[in-house]
Amino acid sequence: MTIAERKAREAHDRENPWRPMSEARPGRTLCDLLFNDLAGYHSPEGVYYFLDEDGSWYRTEPPGRVFEPPMNWRAAYVQISTGRRNYIKRSCDG
Repeated sequence: MTIAERKAREAHDRENPWRPMSEARPGRTLCDLLFNDLAGYHSPEGVYYFLDEDGSWYRTEPPGRVFEPPMNWRAAYVQISTGRRNYIKRSCDG
């Protein structure tokens, strides 16, 4: 990682801090997830998740349901369409 990449990552982290799971609300906003706070396991770059109304987290690419409970989340400031959400949920359930 170059110095410029590190500074960009630090700026992103300052502007978009990790939040506790109790603050997560279902909706169309895609999120980054932190799975293991002790080791600092972040979701890979470009992999986003959304919280469904039933309390389940779903991964967008490849579509899948998250079974490991995340520790923290932060908004990615990207919205997902209702049709895409429904497609991901259907592909995970069937």
